[in-house]
Amino acid sequence: MLYPQFRASFCALLCLIGVLPAWAQPQDNVKLRSNLTMSTDDNFFRGPASTEVAERKTTQSMGINVSLPYSLQRFELDASLATSQHQTYSNFDFTAQNYSAAWRWSLTPQLHGNLTSTRAETLNAASDSLAPTLRNKNTSNVTAFDTVYELGGPWQLTAGTSSSNSLNERAVVGQGDNRSTAFNAGVRYALSSGSSIAYTLQRGNGSNTNDYSNVNHTVSGVWALSGNTSVSGRIVALEQRFAATPQFDFSGTAGGVNLTWRTSGKTSIAAGWSRELTSAPSVQTVYTQTDSFTAAPSWQLSAKTALSLQYRHAVVDDQGTPTGTPRLRQDRLQDTSITYSWEPRPFASLSATLTEARRTSNTANIDYISKLASVAAQFIF
Repeated sequence: MLYPQFRASFCALLCLIGVLPAWAQPQDNVKLRSNLTMSTDDNFFRGPASTEVAERKTTQSMGINVSLPYSLQRFELDASLATSQHQTYSNFDFTAQNYSAAWRWSLTPQLHGNLTSTRAETLNAASDSLAPTLRNKNTSNVTAFDTVYELGGPWQLTAGTSSSNSLNERAVVGQGDNRSTAFNAGVRYALSSGSSIAYTLQRGNGSNTNDYSNVNHTVSGVWALSGNTSVSGRIVALEQRFAATPQFDFSGTAGGVNLTWRTSGKTSIAAGWSRELTSAPSVQTVYTQTDSFTAAPSWQLSAKTALSLQYRHAVVDDQGTPTGTPRLRQDRLQDTSITYSWEPRPFASLSATLTEARRTSNTANIDYISKLASVAAQFIF
């Protein structure tokens, strides 16, 4: 049964559908939003079947979105305050202060770019924490500046810099706290059809367990096959070096390809494959390799209702032998969800989602299956 106070709040929000005017219009520069999400998870700590425990969570949030054009400039802000409350494990309760701010600047039509700053507070999954029964909040901050110079015709020069940090309350499995800065420069060939190809060189440095430097060469592109179909892809040759602990150095190739296909006016399919290499220095591992396949078909059932599916299958392999004795851990992750959404008014939307997440591993006692059900309401004013 839902908490009485949240059940009352949810009913009150439903009542608003019939009595509030459609305040938010597409041209509004300032919009307010309110969200309420309630979920039930039958395996909150993502443990083996013998240790499964259920939990109910309610998240309430209020946010504001501001978009202000001024001459060639545009200023944007999206900020929110969200409170998550747990029925049984109240030590996991937390309040998140999130924002995303941007200055879309332009000195001339040929010289333009973005200055952005984001902050996100989220909970790490219990299965990713070394102390899974304790709350482990992650706070991430990213500041970035990029510029584009139009050379004329389809050619563009690009450059940018970024600074980021990711801090956890407690230790996590794999890479923990991380701070980094990076600089990049590149060239892009972009056609009016939407097709493009680009090359970017990025150099950066940072610190997780030790100081490191990295160099990435990225080739990316978009191929607009038609007005309804496009393919995007990237290939990244990366190299990461640790000055004091060279046993954690690694290099390799990452990348991915994604297909977006609008099969009709009411149906579409998005699918993709990717390979990611992530530093994970430990006594048995240098880095992890994650190969993922995703598929997400969606159907617009009517003008106000939609149904979407999401499927992801990933294989995570430990790579490298810092001590000469590899652990050879391999995890297989599978996430499947179905979402039904309803927009009874232009300012109101409701949704219900069922999700199953599972992990199988060649390491003992870390397999799990979790089933999660949630309902959500959003109002924009």
